[in-house]
Amino acid sequence: LVVNMISVIYMANTISHDWASMAFPFDLAMLILLLTVVALYSIQAKKEHSMQGAAGNSITILLVVCTIYIIAILCTIFNLTGYVIWINVVAVLTGAFLPFFIRGKFDKSIISFPHLVERFELLTIITFGEAIVGLTHFFDTSNFTLIPILVFFIVLTMFGSYVIQIHRLMEHHRVERSLRLMFSHYFIVISINLVTVALELIHSGEVNHLFASGLMIVSLIIFYLSIMANKEYYRQNIKLTKKDIMLMCTVTLVGVAVILIFISNLYAFLVGSLIITFGNFEILLMKYKGCLSE
Repeated sequence: LVVNMISVIYMANTISHDWASMAFPFDLAMLILLLTVVALYSIQAKKEHSMQGAAGNSITILLVVCTIYIIAILCTIFNLTGYVIWINVVAVLTGAFLPFFIRGKFDKSIISFPHLVERFELLTIITFGEAIVGLTHFFDTSNFTLIPILVFFIVLTMFGSYVIQIHRLMEHHRVERSLRLMFSHYFIVISINLVTVALELIHSGEVNHLFASGLMIVSLIIFYLSIMANKEYYRQNIKLTKKDIMLMCTVTLVGVAVILIFISNLYAFLVGSLIITFGNFEILLMKYKGCLSE
């Protein structure tokens, strides 16, 4: 733990806009961090007298990622800096998605599904909070317009959709490997950040409206596909019907149409986005109210 803390502090102090100067210390710190985690899992695997359990599975994945960082360090040493940033991207993606392909065989009961949901909910709440803080420039007390209200309700209905889907409709007390929950939250967090970027771009007025609109549409679609991917964790008395899917697709298409038809209009951009978020929120809310009445 001490080594981890020192490595994190060291890595944080190396971060700068100059990738060439920070690449080596950054990759070295990441390698040390990962190797300390490998050491901890090795201790657990030794206690289990097996590499077939969860600890052994994690060691395999971490060693693959460590190998990639070693390659990145060697590229820096031999002045192949042009490849280093892409190798780092591969390392991050490998660490994120390799568990989906190398699953291992172990007792799923060691995974606390409620605990994981709680942690991912906290991460998502923090991301929504950062989104609100990042959009404060829309709120100008000296020049009142509907724009900040529309922006606020877009984020609010996205958050409401997330809470209903993940916190209310899902059965948390279950035994699962939780891979779907984990991977969907990668995209949930990414899509929330992309929505923030799209709103900031359209507010700046210095970007192509087609690009900003396309980014907003894609981000919202990714967000709702990601939260709906967790329908497999619904309570027993809740089912996502074809009617629900059709309604969600319809409101999304209507919102997309409003954005694209009036592509240069800021209000149309925001109203179209709100149609998508509020429409899907309302469908999920009705679904939740329906399960309460049963």
